[in-house]
Amino acid sequence: MAADIDLSPSSAEALARRAYELGLAKDGLVRALIVLGLAVVAALVTEVPLNVPTLLLALLAWTFLGWRRGHWLKGASVGLLGGFATLLLPMSLLRPCCAPGAMTCEGCCAGPGSCALAGMALGIVLAALVPRGNGPQRAKAGAGMLLGVVSIGAVRCNTLFLGEALGLLAGLLGGAIALGAGSWLWARTRAAA
Repeated sequence: MAADIDLSPSSAEALARRAYELGLAKDGLVRALIVLGLAVVAALVTEVPLNVPTLLLALLAWTFLGWRRGHWLKGASVGLLGGFATLLLPMSLLRPCCAPGAMTCEGCCAGPGSCALAGMALGIVLAALVPRGNGPQRAKAGAGMLLGVVSIGAVRCNTLFLGEALGLLAGLLGGAIALGAGSWLWARTRAAA
């Protein structure tokens, strides 16, 4: 059987590349399982109900991030902190006009504005923490940060009304984009001067 294997340089390189990619994917899966375990523990501590599709999203996102590595994973590490901050946000902050005992009722008011403000503040902080780099590296880190925060933040959003969830996620995205654009503009004006 060993005689059947083509060991020309191109096939050996392809086999080595495939083994390398498979190793990265396995490492990404291990990393994803650890992140998923932490998210489940945080959700149980904060009494956030778990949703299987949301947990699968987190598993897939972190497997991809672990496989891609580099600036993707560096940004996702910052996003992980933001995701856990989102997961730990108290419902009294996200629904300030509801009585504490009525947080899940249909009759209490939803506060997408509160969620958007909380998300915006968190997005600005996260964007400030994203690793620096040139344009493509910064873009990968930013995308990794957003994927990391959304994958964990979605666990919290699963308990929110649609408007609140969209407000929180839009706030995160808006805050990160605003600070990213501002820092890009600042660097551009400094380079021109």
